[in-house]
Amino acid sequence: MNELPSYEQLGLFYLGKQRSAGGDAESSAPLLFRSKHLTTHGVIIGMTGSGKTGLGIALIEEAIMDDIPVIVIDPKGDMANLLLSFPDLSAADFKPWVDEAEAARKELSVEQLAARTAAQWRDGLAAWGQGAARLARFKQKSAITVYTPGSTTGVPVSVVSGFAAPDDATMADGDAINALVGGQVSGLLHLIGVNSDPLTGREHILVSSIVLHYWRRGEDVSLERLIGAIADPPFDRVGVFGMAQFYPQNERMKLAMALNNLIAGPSFAPWLAGEPLDPQHLLYGADGKPRTAIFSIAHLSEEQRMFFVTLLLNRMIGWMRRQPGTSSLRALIYMDEIFGYFPPVGNPPSKQPMLLLLKQARAYGIGVALATQNPVDLDYKGLANIGGWFIGRLQTSQDRDRVLDGLTGAGMVRAEAATMLADMKGRHFLLNSAHLDTPLIFETRWVMSYLKGPISLTEIGALMQGHVSPEPPPEASDFSGGPAATSPILDHPPPLNEAIEQRFRFSPAPPEEMVFAPWLVGRASVRFFKERAAIDEIKQVELRLYLDEVSADFNWREAKASDVLATAQPGSGPSGARFYTLPAQLSTLQSLSSVNKTFADYLYQHERLELWHAPALKLEGKPGESEAAFRVRISEVLREKKEAEAQKLLSRFARRMQTLEKRRETAFARVDKERQDVSLKTTDTLISFGSAVLGAFLGHKTISSATMTRTAGGLRKAGQLSREKADVRRAEEQLARVEDDISALLVEQDQAIAELGRRFDPATVAVETTSVKPRRRDIFDLTMCLVWDMVHTGKETERNRIAEDV
Repeated sequence: MNELPSYEQLGLFYLGKQRSAGGDAESSAPLLFRSKHLTTHGVIIGMTGSGKTGLGIALIEEAIMDDIPVIVIDPKGDMANLLLSFPDLSAADFKPWVDEAEAARKELSVEQLAARTAAQWRDGLAAWGQGAARLARFKQKSAITVYTPGSTTGVPVSVVSGFAAPDDATMADGDAINALVGGQVSGLLHLIGVNSDPLTGREHILVSSIVLHYWRRGEDVSLERLIGAIADPPFDRVGVFGMAQFYPQNERMKLAMALNNLIAGPSFAPWLAGEPLDPQHLLYGADGKPRTAIFSIAHLSEEQRMFFVTLLLNRMIGWMRRQPGTSSLRALIYMDEIFGYFPPVGNPPSKQPMLLLLKQARAYGIGVALATQNPVDLDYKGLANIGGWFIGRLQTSQDRDRVLDGLTGAGMVRAEAATMLADMKGRHFLLNSAHLDTPLIFETRWVMSYLKGPISLTEIGALMQGHVSPEPPPEASDFSGGPAATSPILDHPPPLNEAIEQRFRFSPAPPEEMVFAPWLVGRASVRFFKERAAIDEIKQVELRLYLDEVSADFNWREAKASDVLATAQPGSGPSGARFYTLPAQLSTLQSLSSVNKTFADYLYQHERLELWHAPALKLEGKPGESEAAFRVRISEVLREKKEAEAQKLLSRFARRMQTLEKRRETAFARVDKERQDVSLKTTDTLISFGSAVLGAFLGHKTISSATMTRTAGGLRKAGQLSREKADVRRAEEQLARVEDDISALLVEQDQAIAELGRRFDPATVAVETTSVKPRRRDIFDLTMCLVWDMVHTGKETERNRIAEDV
């Protein structure tokens, strides 16, 4: 039977077919690699032309088919080929992507080469049991975005957030926080050409200390804030030395200026635009469905590539540590060429975060797969943490010896491995896995994506032309609900009782050009407690309400979320500034205690902790968890349930199949026996008839009794032969029935697997919201003050125009 068995099974990656050690023997057995085995990571090693890129793309295709999100780091530009999958396999689909130079060399038109390529892909996929239905499913599941950091030609990605503060659990892990800050600082310094050792370099020590200072306070560090802190550090000493002695100001200014020039230059502008470099956003859509994010970095300089890879790996580590543990494959990180990023000697910024991922990601269900042409590109410690080796054709004996050193260290017999690697063909790989009893050789399947070769930045732009970036949440405007054009402006602050606290927010400007608008700002701590659901959450709530001069009361329903108190300064305001008038009601108040009460009443009546809830799974959302993040958790819970059920289901079918296989062996044996009986009876009958005929023709004029006896015996044997042939037909019919039963069982198994997929489909899980209401005593630490916010600087006519826009 040359037909491929059913390979579309839960949790299994169809990577190719098993082959003999010589690579010649055909086999119908597909190589089905269990996806969870990638949590022990994998490495693909092979020279140019070995099929390394095809195997990497096959891995990613299977992850997409299995609803596993993928992060792809693409230094060469090959991985964007994943977008070139064409369910119709028409020549028109291939035409824009075939090589015109190749067509000219082959003396073909572009149309002819496209038609030939389409036919080649159609035949290749069919030979590997992949039809139009599988291509259509792949296209339907593919949610692939090609990001081009540092360029707006494709989909840009923003690194403006700088050093985002990690969660409390990461901050409590000393090793993790040191690796995180060290990697990100090294990447940033590398970008400006500063090679500073994390242990001895004062640049690295200063910047790391600044970042850690703010992180310990739970604050993010933007690049702008970092530059200001380098010039004016938030601490006076580093170790036992004063700042002036450790790193004099004039030298710190050079470092600050280098960073400032970096972000101020036009070439850095694309790094500040685009989608956020947030792993949750990159791996999952707003609906919780998995995504594939390809970061094409071939267009970047060496320093820029190192900066971005380091930043991305550290972001992945931060995201990873916020996930619960799992034994399933939650996400895959694939890097198409590791050369220079993870060397055995040297310590580039990307090395430590990569090593940390290889050591710790397994517990979180995150697999790392690396590809390289040369085994000397990989760190020895890293190799010890990789459980799956895919070894293709290697260029030199030294390369094979280097791989053999690693394989024998992984428990494989050197002589056996050397024999297997000696005559490796293209697209053939030796798989040595910690999860396999013995190594094996396989040939990679035909990939569903057209392997065009490296895709240029311009071509990526064309592929991403229809991509719609999710809109960022609208930022609160300083002028929202602000003053009307006709609001009177005073030359001094309106008089208020001294018990009413006033604060000011403004940027540097001549006092005569400052105009301040009044806001009532309230802040409180609100506790949400629900013992049954183990919820005990304290939320800081800050609202601001614009005060028009005609406001009759303080309606907190018109207030907006705010964060102005953190930057508003106490005092009397700049001399010479102008002020909008206040409502008369505020001018008569002795204090803001009554306003505090209305604010507390409003919070009690309207502030709620909204939580997502999946009743069917009895799964509760976490405080602050978005719907997309909650749906991702639903998907992970269902995946683990589905894999457990699939194992039970496949075990049941395996037992039934084993019974049918035994029946088929018995039926085969019976058919063979009956056919042998027919053969013997046929020979015996022919002999009997032959004897009778010969007796009649050898001179006997009359038929003797012996001849009659032989004839009668021949007739009896002919009857027996007929019965034997009937037995053969019955045996063959029985064998056919068993074969039909096996085919029916395979169909039943496929239907059961499909039903399992429908049963555990995350899209069918109903999601509701529940809310937790605060108790009155759980609203505390109330602050209420008047904040004067500078709304505009400039001439009177410009102030009026701005006010009209508001």
